[in-house]
Amino acid sequence: MPITVRQLCDTQAFNLTVRAGEEHLERELSWAHVSELEDPTAFLSGGELLLTTGVSLPADAEAVEERVRRLVAAGVAAVGFGVGLRFDTVPDAFVAAARAEQLPLVEVPLAVPFIVLEKAVSQALSSDDHARLQRTHQQQRRLIHATLAADGARTLVRRTAELIGGWAALLDAAGHVVHGSHRTVRGAVNRTAPQRIARPGEVVFSSEGGEDIISQPLAAVDGRVLGYLVAGRQGVVGSLDHGVVTVAASLLTLFVRRTDETQRALARARAAALRLLIAGQMAATREVSQDLWGGFPSEPVKVITAVGSQSALNSAIAVLDTGPSGAAIFGRVEGHLLVVVSEASVEESVSRLVTVSDLRLGISENAWWDEFARARRESRQAADEAAQRNEGALHFAQLGGEGLASYLDRYRARSYAENHLSVLQDAGNAGGEGSLCRTLRSWLTHNGQTDPAAKDLGIHRHTLRRRLDRIENLLGVSLDSPATRAELWFELELLRGGSDS
Repeated sequence: MPITVRQLCDTQAFNLTVRAGEEHLERELSWAHVSELEDPTAFLSGGELLLTTGVSLPADAEAVEERVRRLVAAGVAAVGFGVGLRFDTVPDAFVAAARAEQLPLVEVPLAVPFIVLEKAVSQALSSDDHARLQRTHQQQRRLIHATLAADGARTLVRRTAELIGGWAALLDAAGHVVHGSHRTVRGAVNRTAPQRIARPGEVVFSSEGGEDIISQPLAAVDGRVLGYLVAGRQGVVGSLDHGVVTVAASLLTLFVRRTDETQRALARARAAALRLLIAGQMAATREVSQDLWGGFPSEPVKVITAVGSQSALNSAIAVLDTGPSGAAIFGRVEGHLLVVVSEASVEESVSRLVTVSDLRLGISENAWWDEFARARRESRQAADEAAQRNEGALHFAQLGGEGLASYLDRYRARSYAENHLSVLQDAGNAGGEGSLCRTLRSWLTHNGQTDPAAKDLGIHRHTLRRRLDRIENLLGVSLDSPATRAELWFELELLRGGSDS
């Protein structure tokens, strides 16, 4: 939950004093904003802790009252009044106006900088966002896992009800209950029937009998409504977790569509599972892989990114669907087709995919599952390059060209470069010198010429010379050696776009 005014006031380190609005300290803070404007309301969106030292506070009591009324109308949650600068204490007129408007008013001592309060509010919001993201991932995992049950639709409906803390029901196109989480759902479903009939293809939100209810249509590609997922819980409109219902509705589409429509829903489920894999939830993807793809590739794996027209991507999916069960996991993510195969079967998969017209493939190097992000990035880079070269398939290792680099294990070499040069980055940051890697790159780029390198870096040539001496000491090398300079240049090239930038 976001931090409340009371929680902020209860933090002893802040030493805040409540001067008004004690009955509304449970208000949640959406942000903390510092302003000394006479009228800051144009820059407020509601729920803020407005921090001010009263620099522009008028002397007239009526003007003060009008200012407080404007703040309340703008939705300010509370005011933090800094004392010790213009005012030794919060002016009586401001306190009286805040009490009249029941606006929480806290006195902030001079020893507490406003930025400390801003950080407290921001950190609470960040923690709340992180907790919400984790909760969403867990909910999605449980919903996807429910589809694996023998009676997937019924289990998914019950799981939806459990996650929202209420009830859920799957309806057919006529509005009849097919599966319900509780025996009592029919009453609520019948009460909301007129709204579904009036707007059959729309998501409908309503509040009936003290319940927050959402009706989510399960539609065919051509717009026909094949059914509904209706869910509700006690509370006002907005208290129900609509995200859970939306995901559940997408998964339930698997059970109500046929042929092409089923494939479209399956594609969404596959994409959702792949997004879990991208987010690091490999175990969750493995759990649903048997149902979605017939298995899970064994390590080491290669990642293939396929780019092309929508029809080309559709044809590629059809090719993969007719392949050996469990040979690959695949789905559309971010507008392209993502395919993960074991190293042993990559050539067969590529040979089948290159038969699809207008499809361009990028293939990563071998990777373990904990290297999936790296492999995915490689495959996307290779696919983009394949599209530019108009080649059917391109391996990431080929991006180095035809020189010596193409014969190296780039990732063992990159790992060595990262370890070897990390001491420069660490030392540069610790000494306030910026990246020593960047210094070295600039000097090597200018063929060891001090003046143009110093100009490029925006430093004096003597400063550059001191940095180069430090680099030699840290690495235990002499930059006078052509072999050393060549090796360091190649290491920096391997790290291009990484920590040396």
